[in-house]
Amino acid sequence: MASSGQSVLCVYRYDPLDRLADCAPAGQGSTRLFYQKTHLATQIQGQAQHTLMRTDEHVLACLSTENNQRDGALLATDQQQSVTAAQGLAFAYTPYGHRHPSGRASLPGFTGQRVDPVTGHYLLGNGYRAFNPVLMRFNSPDSLSPFGEGGVNAYGYCGGGSG
Repeated sequence: MASSGQSVLCVYRYDPLDRLADCAPAGQGSTRLFYQKTHLATQIQGQAQHTLMRTDEHVLACLSTENNQRDGALLATDQQQSVTAAQGLAFAYTPYGHRHPSGRASLPGFTGQRVDPVTGHYLLGNGYRAFNPVLMRFNSPDSLSPFGEGGVNAYGYCGGGSG
């Protein structure tokens, strides 16, 4: 519950498989999220729908439908599945995934992950942990850390480039 002087910026809801299923920023419509296996497949907000076409390993295109108008965009990705270009757009990332917030918000970002519209963070693990690309760290500790599979730094993105 928000205390006096604070307001809720966004409400997140999860499905029975602990995947982010709904994101409702304050003052905006709710965005429903649908998955194909472990990957985000479709986002629906009001009359807008964005569907990612992919193989098991690669994001290929984004099909958008809004107000009965359809638009498709072929996507170029790097070896880590970060979207580097779409028709008429180019993206560059810092080493930890920050990109300028211009362009289509429906397109995946660093390593093919969805960018949260409120925080600009990546909600990795289908919403399990928020990664802040500006601070270059997670907002919460890894449940596999410390000293387990998650490594020494419970907030780190990867241990010495090995992850």
